[in-house]
Amino acid sequence: MKDMKKIPPETQLRIKQVLQTLKIAPESIHKKPLKGYDNLFSVRVGDYRIIIEPNHEDNVIFVWMVSHRSKVYDRFKRRTGGE
Repeated sequence: MKDMKKIPPETQLRIKQVLQTLKIAPESIHKKPLKGYDNLFSVRVGDYRIIIEPNHEDNVIFVWMVSHRSKVYDRFKRRTGGE
């Protein structure tokens, strides 16, 4: 939620719509696998990216981060201590 507060309201709405669609029909949204991670994906919403981890067994999608495309991957690496 902290990430969302920094995003313009109209983009927040689009992101929420994409997340709802992922919940209902995950196959209808293009997800790009995140290099170096087994079950993490990036979803594009305009100039923003959502990093998600789907859990198909529990029918849950964990949202790791939402940020501008120019910053999201570096911020994600710093936050997770990743590669």
